[in-house]
Amino acid sequence: MRSSRFAYMLIVSVVVGLVAQIALLSTVHAQETRDERREIQQGLNDKGFPVGTPDGIFGPKTEAAIRDFQGSIGQPQTGALTEAQIDILLGRAAPLVAPEDTLDVVAGQTFRGCEDCPEMVMIAPGSFEMGATETEQDNAFIGFVPQEQPRHQVTIRYPFALGKFEVTVAEFDAYIQATNAPTAGICGVRLAEAGPLAEKFSGTRHPESSKDIYGPYFVYITDGSYAQPGMPVQPRQPAVCVSRNEVLGYLKWLRGKTGHAYRLPTEAEWEYAARAGTSSVAFWGNDLSHACGYANFADKASGYQAGEAAPCAEAVRADWTAEVGSYRPNPWGLYDMAGNVQEMLQDCWLPDYATAPTDGSPVRSLTCQLFAARSGDYVSLYVAMRSSARMTFGYDPQMEMVQGPTEALDIRSNVVGFRVALSLGAEAWDR
Repeated sequence: MRSSRFAYMLIVSVVVGLVAQIALLSTVHAQETRDERREIQQGLNDKGFPVGTPDGIFGPKTEAAIRDFQGSIGQPQTGALTEAQIDILLGRAAPLVAPEDTLDVVAGQTFRGCEDCPEMVMIAPGSFEMGATETEQDNAFIGFVPQEQPRHQVTIRYPFALGKFEVTVAEFDAYIQATNAPTAGICGVRLAEAGPLAEKFSGTRHPESSKDIYGPYFVYITDGSYAQPGMPVQPRQPAVCVSRNEVLGYLKWLRGKTGHAYRLPTEAEWEYAARAGTSSVAFWGNDLSHACGYANFADKASGYQAGEAAPCAEAVRADWTAEVGSYRPNPWGLYDMAGNVQEMLQDCWLPDYATAPTDGSPVRSLTCQLFAARSGDYVSLYVAMRSSARMTFGYDPQMEMVQGPTEALDIRSNVVGFRVALSLGAEAWDR
């Protein structure tokens, strides 16, 4: 009797153990599947087929993006990826159909992919030292900036093109008029402390936009957009108050019009193009007191607080953003690579360069809520006009924000715009 009972209990114990193991394996497999799906969604976002914040759930928006991606590589648009297509999407294999490189690469030459497309400047492959220079670190007003270290060599082995200017209100409006894409929402607006725009803004103030949180010179409006960024705006000013999701939609539209894979530049591509072959603090040299001829920032004549530290006053009297191309270009013919507005980049934010890519590719993360930005803006200190200066854009858990972490791709600001990039060689990271 006892032996039978013991045998029975042993069998029950083994069965229970097997069930537990199966349940555990099922849970692990489900997590792996969800992580893989989030990686696929991030890959679709990176390729210019927007799905929003990667959540591992393949709804209609993700399926539509998959179909668009499949069409771009000459495959049947089923909405369900094969293993081979996943490998292509995530860069683990070459495309089934080679991209049509119809553009002859001539460094410095400009072109437009279509009538409404941004004007592009071709950039040749090359190497450069990325990060803060010794001159910057020796400057008492700048000093050691950990997020710009360690300085390291980056080699970009492929040609690419970068927008000659920041994307303008008129260029973004062409997309909206052609597609009727939804736009507008919560936008952070920086107000002037003095001058004709002092403490003025247009739009509906968000009920949670508290002066106690952000001070009297930064508010959130609920109806901000590229056409209504809280300040008076003209067609040739940079498009701001645009979310990352809206920008991804714009890039997808450019891709459909031209057949070329327009995207955001990576942080390494941006600094390489901004330096334009120089190794100085700024592309015009080491003396930042000359910044007024090259950049729109908080200068002495501005109505912004940071202007009190400025060494000069700009000849261009912009109350906030200036029309693109109002200042001198860098040696490669790119305008506003310092100041005017911060520019969104492809990369997820890294707090330093210890693990940064060295081949021009972007920093990626499946859970990215905070992204890298460059260029400085019209309210920045003059020392932010340096080629190495870094900013962030998106959801920052260290700040008390009106929008939360699930809305990182829908955050807007009237100090942040963008310019577009386009790979021209088959060795590029997005090919």
